[in-house]
Amino acid sequence: MFEDIAMMQDLTDQERLMFQAEMSTRRKDPTMGLVLCLFLGGLGAHRFYLGETMLGILYLVFCWTFVPLVISIIELFLIKDRIRAYNTQAALEVATKLKVLRAGF
Repeated sequence: MFEDIAMMQDLTDQERLMFQAEMSTRRKDPTMGLVLCLFLGGLGAHRFYLGETMLGILYLVFCWTFVPLVISIIELFLIKDRIRAYNTQAALEVATKLKVLRAGF
């Protein structure tokens, strides 16, 4: 959330509204990621939530071995930072896209 404010500093009011609208659809909730990792982590639900489809499929393929379950227990401690990094990257992409659009006109 604080990253969003820093990236919106040099945007116009209209661009800020567009930024906020786009980020409201892209932003991932850390609590939801934690819940998915806790209850469905062995199936890779938290990976699908973050858009990491190939890793999610890998978790599904090997779910019968319980290895993904063990990994997801470890990832419980890392998921909030991963979601924060995902949200920062998404905000950077949206801000860059808006600045490119402004330069194109």
